[in-house]
Amino acid sequence: MAPRTAKTASEQIDDIEAQIAKLQQRKKEVLKKQSERVAKLVMESGLADLDIDEAELSKALKDVAARFQNPATPQAHTPAPQN
Repeated sequence: MAPRTAKTASEQIDDIEAQIAKLQQRKKEVLKKQSERVAKLVMESGLADLDIDEAELSKALKDVAARFQNPATPQAHTPAPQN
């Protein structure tokens, strides 16, 4: 009898589920690292010590994010044209 080369549907599903589990774990690690980075910045900036309503702080942070995502003016570091 020749050796079997193709995986069964059940084996393929098991492989896919293992890949999904690895990706979910990786996603969890990335989110944790991102959360730790933001928490560190919040602590260093003093935001954690301010007595601000969460909704107000959230709006202010969204405003800051928008400022960096959609700059209204050209970047200051753009080199001037050379003649």
